[in-house]
Amino acid sequence: MTSDPAINPYDAVAYPGHSFSQTHPSRLATIAHFHGMDPALPTKMRVLELGCGRGGNLIPMAAQYPGSRFLGIDLSGDSIRQASANAAELGLANLAFEQRDILVVGQEIGSFDYIIVHGVYSWVPDVVRERIIALFGQLLAPQGVAYVSYNALPGCRLRDLARDVMLFAVKGIEDPRERVRVARAALKEIAEASDPDSFHGAALRQRLKQIDELPDNVLYHDDLNPGARAFALHEVLTVAERNGLQFLAEASFPNLYGAAKGPAQQMLDKMPLEQMALREQTLDLLIGRAFRETLLCRADIPLRRGVRPGSLRPYHLAANARQAPAKDDEKPGVQRFSFDEGVQLAVDLPLCKAALGILSAIWPASITWDALVERSCRDVAGEMGPDRARELARLEEALIAIFKAGLLDIRLEAPPLTTAISEKPAASEIARWQASTSAEVTDLRHRTVQLDGVVVRKFVSLLDGSRDQRMLLDAMNAFLDETRAAGITVPGLPERATAEEVAMHLKDVARLGLLRA
Repeated sequence: MTSDPAINPYDAVAYPGHSFSQTHPSRLATIAHFHGMDPALPTKMRVLELGCGRGGNLIPMAAQYPGSRFLGIDLSGDSIRQASANAAELGLANLAFEQRDILVVGQEIGSFDYIIVHGVYSWVPDVVRERIIALFGQLLAPQGVAYVSYNALPGCRLRDLARDVMLFAVKGIEDPRERVRVARAALKEIAEASDPDSFHGAALRQRLKQIDELPDNVLYHDDLNPGARAFALHEVLTVAERNGLQFLAEASFPNLYGAAKGPAQQMLDKMPLEQMALREQTLDLLIGRAFRETLLCRADIPLRRGVRPGSLRPYHLAANARQAPAKDDEKPGVQRFSFDEGVQLAVDLPLCKAALGILSAIWPASITWDALVERSCRDVAGEMGPDRARELARLEEALIAIFKAGLLDIRLEAPPLTTAISEKPAASEIARWQASTSAEVTDLRHRTVQLDGVVVRKFVSLLDGSRDQRMLLDAMNAFLDETRAAGITVPGLPERATAEEVAMHLKDVARLGLLRA
């Protein structure tokens, strides 16, 4: 990121730009608050993103929080021009983009409550890496949080086996498309010719499968950058400590153990909570983590570690849980719930079943702890025993266990979305704007979600809060008539929209987290 902008590889091949939910200040603020900090609330904050690209991450934040200020910096002139044009088109006066070299950025830009550096640290020269952490030390507000992601050791050593094959094959090739084509072909040839029973051959085959699913521009920048490096956590923290910073948590908090089980988990349990950096580094050695999203804060802040009774009570809770069919040999009274990535839980506690049922029904919206407990108790009033306090303690214990497994989302402030269908529903401005040109839109949890086809995209673009369901139906049929009259062929385009389809689309859009509260 310190080369001449005229030959910047990010000008030659644009890196895909979209939202990253793990970088959202609402999430960072919650993690900071959980650890005893007093973070700035997203409604009034200053946010800096270094390596902002075309603004796909910052623009939805700025639209969501008009009372806050946002600054994006990138060396790529093409990216900054596109980001600035998009912000201007949306009328975002609280957001600025600047083409600058990180090495010459200084304290003149002010202090920030949140600094985000995603997908940069491992892919720039050492001097830029040092400067990134130094800027954290210089620009971070007293209760601020810095986010930095990077390829991690030892997990990336397996990935580098495939990189070695590809980088050798593309030596001397400058054209980006040709580099990608040759790299893919070389890895396929070498992997398939290697011994599948050897450790090396198995690693190459596994990485080949992963790379088959990577877009060309991601492969070009992430794997074919000869200067890319992976880092152990302790290496990053050593630089951070020199700049007056300390380890706060991972953005994936609170999944403290990841894939560690049995003896591995017992080893981690023996380490004091106060030695969190040691626990995290040991975890990487145990599970071979290949990517980290590390949060840093000022070294003089006393942090509160651990999860205990009462820890979840200040927050809004959400879970992408769905009731699943019971297994044939399931015990009576057991309800099975499915979560993301195929995780399933079998629950027999009546209060916990009720709580997960409520969270399932309102997802992706959130609910306060007190409201969740009250509704759960009301739903199972006839099943609760005489000792209410004991039942509530068991519910809290169960929800904490689910939280520790990374299946329960908590937020200081609830995302500004609703799953209720109002008389004249409104999707977020960003989603409507994005839907006009793309099937990928940013939801109000700052996730990138996919819209299913041109009809749904048009439907989302119509949700500006001015139309009731009858008007939406008329507008959709007008769109279908215009499309046919223009001679445009769209596979699967219906003859006419129906009121039932409008109602169905509204439910789908609400479930995607696109409707404004």
